[in-house]
Amino acid sequence: MQQQEQVRDRVAEELSERASSGVLALAAAEQAVLRGQFNLAKVLRAMAHTQRTLALEMARRLTRDLDPAGVLLALNVELERPPSGEAGQRPDASVVQVRQGAHDIVRRAVASLAANSDVSERDVDQSLWGCYGCGYLAEGERPDACPVCGALGAEFEWFGPFYSSTPEHLGRLAPAEIVTVLEATPEHIASLLADSDDRALRCRAQPDEWSPVEIVAHIMEADLLFGRRLRAILATRDVPAVDSPIPPWKLHEGKGYDAMPLDELLARLRAARADSVGLVRGLTVADWMRQGTIRGGRTSILDLGTWLANHDRGHLAQLRRLCAH
Repeated sequence: MQQQEQVRDRVAEELSERASSGVLALAAAEQAVLRGQFNLAKVLRAMAHTQRTLALEMARRLTRDLDPAGVLLALNVELERPPSGEAGQRPDASVVQVRQGAHDIVRRAVASLAANSDVSERDVDQSLWGCYGCGYLAEGERPDACPVCGALGAEFEWFGPFYSSTPEHLGRLAPAEIVTVLEATPEHIASLLADSDDRALRCRAQPDEWSPVEIVAHIMEADLLFGRRLRAILATRDVPAVDSPIPPWKLHEGKGYDAMPLDELLARLRAARADSVGLVRGLTVADWMRQGTIRGGRTSILDLGTWLANHDRGHLAQLRRLCAH
């Protein structure tokens, strides 16, 4: 046990060094551009990419046995410490303000997790916006400008309860892995729900959480959205907008799924999923790279497939918790 902890400490130390060197390389790349050293900036940015990727892969290995909530608790402890200034000087007021705001969100998230299986949107808003200028986090609507550093709203990154792609390519899956997950999901769901009482399947654990039946309906509607998006992208050589006028998490509302017999709902899920699998099975390597836009940002079919497969995996975990016997 002690040896495992020592190995973990060494890995954590190397991870920290790689992450720090990656950030340092990015800051140096900015300075290189200002000095007219454009190719030096290119090399520094590429090195930052490699260091961040290596650090992320090490972190994945390090956190396989950790509860993500434990990482949030560690962040809460870290943010409770007062920020340090340079050479004994007091930290900049903007740094203090950004840290206090982040700590407030983390503190509420930790408290929410103590009472719920996930962070409730009653405690932390569904949408968070991060300023690239200073790191300030806003909740709810995107600000027109950052109240700390003045950066315009275009300099904010959106963080919601789902994603199709991220700059770090989090959760990235290969096409074959995507197909495997998509094919297996309907039967996994049917097996999980098979021995549950119908009343329990339609009961919400909390007023603002979904019942198991609502989760299945949501998965099916997300599948239908996925199919519409793929067809729109494949129908043109341009880069079409594939936004949904209704947020994906509301597509199942008001359609009577909560009263629909389970067998009928599962049959609809299987049909929607068979259509999606049929679409992706015929894709070429070039097709997987074709793109559309969502909220103005480009997303590839590979991004969308990764999103749908990870979306399945996350909701399957929810169903396992809700239907545990």
